[in-house]
Amino acid sequence: MSTFLTQIACEVDDAYSVLIEDDGRVAYAYLLEFGDVIGDVWLYNQDEAPTDSNWAMQSSPYLNPREFLADGSDIKPIKDEKELRCEWTLSASDSSVEVGIYIRDKFVASIESGSKPGWSVLVVKDGPLALVY
Repeated sequence: MSTFLTQIACEVDDAYSVLIEDDGRVAYAYLLEFGDVIGDVWLYNQDEAPTDSNWAMQSSPYLNPREFLADGSDIKPIKDEKELRCEWTLSASDSSVEVGIYIRDKFVASIESGSKPGWSVLVVKDGPLALVY
């Protein structure tokens, strides 16, 4: 299983960035403000999805169980930063930030300030790792 780690800066406000981490089992995105995590979302599993959501039987970071996954949620692991694109939205009224995450030009997930978890198009049921987008 391949691993991947990159940090992508927000092009409109350098206080924000997104950290994409694939440890060879599972991938997550973390929204950072001055280096502190202010939001996160599950991106994909590399290992086979567990059949149940018994979190005590897993080690962190957690794989998203099968019951939460949409058909077609199996995507190839990220190998290169060029496969990623982030679209940033900053709100002037409430100082919130949102980032849309694209893998190989396919919209996959969204995180905003305080969203733990964020939203994913690869899930069909809200869970502790991702909410339905």
